[in-house]
Order: sequence, then structure tokens, then C-alpha cells
Amino acid sequence: MAFIVTTLNNFIGTSTPTFVGTTRIDGYVMKGCIKCNVVLRKMKGGMLMPVLGTTVPLPYGTGKVIGYSDEKLLVDVTEFNDDYEFINAEETEIYDARETVARRSSALRSSLATIISDYSRVYKSEVTGVLSPNRQAKLDSYIPEITDNTVCVAIQGQFLKGSDKIVAQTIAIPKLSPLEIRKQRALEVAEIQRIADAMLNDEVIPTDVQDELNEMFGEDGEF
Repeated sequence: MAFIVTTLNNFIGTSTPTFVGTTRIDGYVMKGCIKCNVVLRKMKGGMLMPVLGTTVPLPYGTGKVIGYSDEKLLVDVTEFNDDYEFINAEETEIYDARETVARRSSALRSSLATIISDYSRVYKSEVTGVLSPNRQAKLDSYIPEITDNTVCVAIQGQFLKGSDKIVAQTIAIPKLSPLEIRKQRALEVAEIQRIADAMLNDEVIPTDVQDELNEMFGEDGEF
């Protein structure tokens, strides 16, 4: 397995649940004349995760992705929505876009400071009292440099353009025995049946099933 950077325009989604071995793939990416089976990297909630540098829309403006944290995006807000307002639960305060971002950024910095403190306390050298160069590099790669306009978000809905870059994990086709091929087909049939049962049920479709339907067919029909 390997990770590749591609675009939505180069991605072909599966129309039905499809397994390669025991791994359910999201679809295919063309690399030259070769069609690669891929699983797309996603955020919490099932939305696709863009690469660093992607411009993303937010309720209070737009920003660029500078990192990741706990399957969410770290975004530097670069333009503010002058029409945005946030009213607190008690309805005693109203915050504009800049004030909302400042509050969220302050909470993010406090959370990251706790992570840094805990990591340093656990992994610091008993001799030097500080992290080794390798440990420090690992910490720095996990927590990028943030600004007063950096927020942590998990965006919902179709927010990426076809030309936006995404990360995909390629899944190699294993050599399967006849028994393993039957098991793979059974997984696909079971997954199709699970989705069909949810659609036929009079109750509300479970969130995970609805997310899968959206991923397969697209909320806006793109896929």
C-alpha cells in the first residue's frame, strides 16, 4: 500500500460496495494507463480530506489548510465573512467573524499547549530534561506553527472542487484462493444488503449509511 496525491477529477467512485481482499475501496484513480484501487483519506463525518494548501470555505470566511489534528483540519482563516454572526447559547453576546475566529483559535492553542506539555513530560530525556531531536521533529510535524487566525474544523458537505488535490491510499490486488474470492463477494453482498435495508426501512436512514450513499452517488450528483 502507498499514498498518492490526486484530484477529484481523476477519481472514479464505485457505484456499489466493492472489496479488494477484505478492504472496501472508494473507487479508482488512473496513473497513466493503470487503474489503481484506492481508499480516500477522510475526516470525521466521512468528508474527503484535502491536501495542505487547499483553500476551504468556512461559515466565517475562507482559509488555507496548514495541518491536521485528530482527523480534522487546521485552517488559517485569510478572509472574513462580514455578514457572519454567532449568538451564544444564553443569547447575551453576539460575535462577528473575527471575534469568533479569535475565540476558536485561543481554545485551539490551549488544547495544543496541553498536548505539547504532556508529550514533553512523557518522552523527555531523563538526562537532558528535553526531547531528543527525533522526538522533537515528530512533535513539530504533528503540530504545525499556528497563528491567531488558525482554527480546527471538520467540514461537512461537498466543499471540494474537481481540481482540488486529495490523498488516496492505493490497495494492491491480493492473490486470492477460490474460498477467499467467495468471502470477498459475500462481504460485498452483505454491504449492499445493509444499505438496501436502510433505504427500505421506514425509520430515518442511519448517519453512517447516509454518508456512504453520499460518497457513492454524491450529494450533488457529481459522482
